[in-house]
Amino acid sequence: MALVMVLFAVIMTSADTLSDLQAEQDRLRQEAQEYQAIIDSLQGDIDKQQELVDAVAAKVKLVNDEIAVSREKIAAIEGSIEDKKSEISALEAEAEANMELFRQRLRALYVAGDVSTLEIILGASDFNDFVDKVQLIDSMNEKDSKLIDEIEAQMDDINAEVEVLNADLAVLEAEETELAAKQAELNALLSEHEEALASLYGKKEDAAGHLDAILDSQSETEQKIQDYYASQNQNNNSNNNQGVTPPGDGSWVWPAPGHYYLSSQYYEERTGYYHGGIDIAGSGFMGTTIVAAQSGTVIDSYSWCEHNWGKWGSCGCNGGWGNYVWIDHGDGKATIYAHLSYPTVYAGEYVSAGQVIGYAGSTGYSTGPHLHFEARYYGTRYDPMSEYPYM
Repeated sequence: MALVMVLFAVIMTSADTLSDLQAEQDRLRQEAQEYQAIIDSLQGDIDKQQELVDAVAAKVKLVNDEIAVSREKIAAIEGSIEDKKSEISALEAEAEANMELFRQRLRALYVAGDVSTLEIILGASDFNDFVDKVQLIDSMNEKDSKLIDEIEAQMDDINAEVEVLNADLAVLEAEETELAAKQAELNALLSEHEEALASLYGKKEDAAGHLDAILDSQSETEQKIQDYYASQNQNNNSNNNQGVTPPGDGSWVWPAPGHYYLSSQYYEERTGYYHGGIDIAGSGFMGTTIVAAQSGTVIDSYSWCEHNWGKWGSCGCNGGWGNYVWIDHGDGKATIYAHLSYPTVYAGEYVSAGQVIGYAGSTGYSTGPHLHFEARYYGTRYDPMSEYPYM
């Protein structure tokens, strides 16, 4: 009786340990799903924030281009103003030269002894001389007056042009001031958006770090589960290699009724590893019912993978399994049903052979709808087809 009690205690401890490990694995998967959702949400926020950064950066570039064009216009107007000032200086010099010529003529008349127009006229020797002197003075006055008037008119025109240029310059300088203010405002906004983007990346990195830690814990827990099965295998003196063939009675139910095409065989060589189960597929396989191959207790079930489509890479859900169900049939035997669209049973449930446990899908690392059906004997994979000698 004492020996029986000890053995019962050992068995219960092992069962409790396996149950605890499965519960821990479920908790870790739930946390991994939550952190993956956080990462996906943050990536969405990052994409939106990046759009804002790109939009503001584009506006900054436009304003910078407008400022550059404005400065080119200002430089051109300033150059035109300088040219007009040079023209005014040239006209002033010309007017001064003409005035100097006029003064020289007056000095010549003065040197000749005629100090005034009246004296010049009264000093005429005869009427013809008088007429000649009057015409000479009128001609000198008219010519000089016309020349000075032309120069003054030109200077007035140039001054008017300079006023217009100065007005245009004032408008451009005001526009440049507004553009500079807008540029400063946009640069501040851009800096704010970039800081927000950096913050989101930081949060995503933190979440990714937590997720990596959880995945590491999942791997450790999975290894402990494998170690448990390995110890059970040793206790039962089972063969621990890929060629193990446990006893079968041919009572297993086909897991995908109506679909018998095997797209992959057991132990099929893959890149760097051997396939650990069989893949069942066929036309219209998506959504087909998946049933328990044998009666037993569901020891694990995962239903949070939403990537239900064909893909040429893992979506990160359960190392490629996606949604799956794991059933313990007793006597060391267990089966796994992976890539489900969603399972309908959960850990702790007892299921009967042929009972619906989920629906076919393409979650996890799956190129298309199929069922990855795996059989294990005390944790070691073996060919599921050995359970179907009639097929």
